[in-house]
Amino acid sequence: MEKKNDPTPPGWLAMIPILVAGVSLGLSVFVIDAEPHFSLLLGAATAGLCAYLYGVSWAVIKKGFKNAISRTVPSIIILLIIGMLISVWIASGIVPALMYFGFEFFVAKWFLPLILIFCSAMALITGSSWSTIGTLGVAAIGVSEGLGVPPEITAGAVVSGSFFGDKLSPMSDSTNLTPSVLGVNLYDHIKHMLYTTLPALGISLIAFTIVGLVVSGNDSGADTSAYTEHISTHFNISPFLFIPPVVVIFLIVKKVPAIPSLLAGVILGGAAYLSLQGGSIASFLESVHSGYVMDTGQKEMDALFSRGGMESMYNVVSLALVSLAFGGIMEKTGMLHSIVLMLKRFVQTMGNLTATVLGTSVFVNIFGANQYLAVILPGQMFEECYRNQNLKLKNLTRTLEAGGTLTAPLIPWNSSGVFVYSTIGVSAAAYFPYAFLCWLTAIIALVFGYGQITMEKHKGKRKEPEDQQ
Repeated sequence: MEKKNDPTPPGWLAMIPILVAGVSLGLSVFVIDAEPHFSLLLGAATAGLCAYLYGVSWAVIKKGFKNAISRTVPSIIILLIIGMLISVWIASGIVPALMYFGFEFFVAKWFLPLILIFCSAMALITGSSWSTIGTLGVAAIGVSEGLGVPPEITAGAVVSGSFFGDKLSPMSDSTNLTPSVLGVNLYDHIKHMLYTTLPALGISLIAFTIVGLVVSGNDSGADTSAYTEHISTHFNISPFLFIPPVVVIFLIVKKVPAIPSLLAGVILGGAAYLSLQGGSIASFLESVHSGYVMDTGQKEMDALFSRGGMESMYNVVSLALVSLAFGGIMEKTGMLHSIVLMLKRFVQTMGNLTATVLGTSVFVNIFGANQYLAVILPGQMFEECYRNQNLKLKNLTRTLEAGGTLTAPLIPWNSSGVFVYSTIGVSAAAYFPYAFLCWLTAIIALVFGYGQITMEKHKGKRKEPEDQQ
């Protein structure tokens, strides 16, 4: 059988792996409560088999998943370092210190909107939603339990703020990636996103303020003495513990790459653990790999502080590898392109075009389980449609971020959703209703598309990519 190196399979064939993965995901995640890894692996295997039977060579199939995985190796390294950072910053007392002073500063009524603001600022400065969730988010969950605020609501505020700041940060990898795919100026992209993200932030602030008042009742605070006493008993709280976070933020602001910046946090946290908490090198190395474990006999407190380590990220890493293999095969063999071609009949109006891009990004997020694929693939597929309607491509990049990046943490088996669960212990299904900003932004983008609000067009002739720089 002749093997095809430039395939364009029919749409019905391209849908088979999607249906297989979809049915398997539905059974594993919603019926038998199993992990999604095998379902995505089954989808990848089905995609490879369908492509091979259609005439695509094994070399092309292998290149698809190999290239997709190789592009994410730095991100996988960052994941492992974040796992180390969480365990070391707990063991060293950094996270407990943040919680200790948080108990003194926060009251239940205003906790949620303040956490939303703090996470937004942290992610904006660092350019990383995951780093913010892994540090400030971990502390916020601990403080919320002491204040009596449900952790799923707190997780919604943490995720909303972290991804909002990430989207507007010029240091964010995904914020740089999205416009670069389509040749859009980075700052034009960020400014155009303000039209949809700022209203979503404002509504989210109001919503979290109302929710905070409801869950706190008539009390201005909660009795957190048990938490503060536990922290002060088992950790040496010192102002020096704030040096590692400040240094990490400073390095990232100075545009030092994420890997050395986070490694500096691990090293400084280790120094604090050895000098301030009296830890040993052996226990430091153990916590870096397996996570910090507290065993005081108080189950609630022990569960709160026992987390992190490289091992805690293995589930996320394996999911990323499997999902990227699936998405890479679908992309390289032309199956995703065939699916998007079937959707082009629905993009004759500005509103339908926006809805289709949003839907396709969410679709790729669900079945590709990776936010990068969810902006790259629809961006490449619908670029011509935006040009045909004489629309500036920053309208497309804004929609891609709303549908691809911001919905990623709302999907339990997506790499972002799995990361949040592995880090703060709250599932995407639990915090989904409270991650207001993540789904509100997509709704606002859809309204703007149908209402032709801030949907900027070129004046005169249609512009080429270099004209937008």
